[in-house]
Amino acid sequence: MPDINQKLDRFTAKILAEAAAESRRAMEEVQRRREQRIQEAEDEVLKEAYDYIHTEVSRIQAEAGRGVSRHMLDNKRTLSLRRKEMAQEVFALVRAKIAAFTRTDAYTRRMAALMTEAAGYLAGAKEVLVTLREEDMGLRQILTDAVPLMHLTFQPGDFRMGGLVAESPDLGLRVDASFDSAAEELSGHFAELFGLSLSDESERTVLPE
Repeated sequence: MPDINQKLDRFTAKILAEAAAESRRAMEEVQRRREQRIQEAEDEVLKEAYDYIHTEVSRIQAEAGRGVSRHMLDNKRTLSLRRKEMAQEVFALVRAKIAAFTRTDAYTRRMAALMTEAAGYLAGAKEVLVTLREEDMGLRQILTDAVPLMHLTFQPGDFRMGGLVAESPDLGLRVDASFDSAAEELSGHFAELFGLSLSDESERTVLPE
């Protein structure tokens, strides 16, 4: 039976390949929406958050290895449960990595960059409401300085991982660049792809007697 780490390497490669393809499709969709002026901002900025989380998944793949016993392979119910557990373990590690990232100067720079990108999609807005984590409210001046020609107001939000949400009531546009939204989207895709990959492997595996 192949080593579990080798399996996880293959599974992760499949996941990242699918994620790359999905990123390309997302960018094409963003371009179409730009031409139609339909929610162009949200998809493009979410793509930035997706890329960050994809990178974190790649970095922690070695930490995700867990043993899969013969009993698990023989018992579909147990295997299904294990798939869910492993997906949860991976995303727990992702959340921990992101939490560490938000305590660095690089996060402050990233937030300023996200604010600049969001402002580009909200160009012409008279006023922009920016929602932050409670912990990030101290970045208000930095974000204001990042877009000196735009009037910003701030409010705390209920997301916890980081990033920001910017919206313009007069334009009717909302840019969701929160890591929470990106993680929620990616979590569904990851769990689905990871489950299918494990199922395919278990069906092909021939266990020694």
